[in-house]
Amino acid sequence: MADLGNKHECLSCGTKFYDLGRSQLVCPSCGGDQEELAEGAADEKPAAAKAPSSKAKKAKKAKKAKKTKAAKEDDKSKDKAEETPSSEE
Repeated sequence: MADLGNKHECLSCGTKFYDLGRSQLVCPSCGGDQEELAEGAADEKPAAAKAPSSKAKKAKKAKKAKKTKAAKEDDKSKDKAEETPSSEE
């Protein structure tokens, strides 16, 4: 198997990539120079205070949409129950 080098995660976009043994780390997805980003990140805020990743945002959005859909279906079933005449009348 070929040597892919060390695995890294882009400090800008979060893409995981291998350095392929190169000395300069550049993200293949966004083109961000990891050394420059690391210097800038040290000046800005700690890694723990990062904004949520796009995957986390998508998961949260999907969960919210699922709840909304379930609520709409529940409302429809209540409406149908109200429209149905009872056999007791």
